[in-house]
Amino acid sequence: MNQALAVAGIAANHVNLFQAIRDTDLMGLLCLTGCLVLSVISWCVIFYKLAVIRRAFRQSDAFIAKCMSGTGSLDDAYRQSSQYGDSPLALILREAYLEMQLENWYSDGSYGREERLTAARLGLERVMERTISQEIRHLESYLIFLATTSNVAPFIGLFGTVWGVLGAFQALSRTGGAAALQELAPGMATALVAVVAGLVAAIPASIFYNYLTNKIAIMISRMDAFALELLNIFQKRLVKQAARAA
Repeated sequence: MNQALAVAGIAANHVNLFQAIRDTDLMGLLCLTGCLVLSVISWCVIFYKLAVIRRAFRQSDAFIAKCMSGTGSLDDAYRQSSQYGDSPLALILREAYLEMQLENWYSDGSYGREERLTAARLGLERVMERTISQEIRHLESYLIFLATTSNVAPFIGLFGTVWGVLGAFQALSRTGGAAALQELAPGMATALVAVVAGLVAAIPASIFYNYLTNKIAIMISRMDAFALELLNIFQKRLVKQAARAA
């Protein structure tokens, strides 16, 4: 048992990836290059999205804390929102506030009280839904590349594996089943290098795609809850304004 473990340890210590790359053929190099390109772009996307989502959470938390520590009025919250440009929650409040200020539903006397309340609520809902949709698209941008890499890279590795095994069998057929190791090396190297390259590209892409998707789902839930709470606050304000205007 100990002898077998020692032999396995020696074999593992003598794995030379660079030698395997040198032994691979042209198709193996193409598969390796394709997986390498996918891997590099995936890591760029990963670092970028991690920074974007981290800023969104950090600024949203800071914005809520700032609003809670202030007077609690919508006017003060709107003034504070400009300082948190990467916060989806601040953007939702800013867009909803501007909708009410610019439209100014209560300046039109041709509408009745209930009509003005209904029009204001529908307008706010549309603005908030549009803003949330825009923020979702922004947060989910480029994630499709991670999903593509996690799905495509293993197939590139599988293609290289099949190609390498095919080359090894052809080498055996040419020598009548007595091929030397140096004749089998290119095919086997192509097969193994392609597998390694495909997994190296696919595994991080799959892990971070699931992680980032989960973080975005949490932020979407926060945006929906914040929009509902904000809509209730606006509705109470509108009712008070309607009562004063009556």
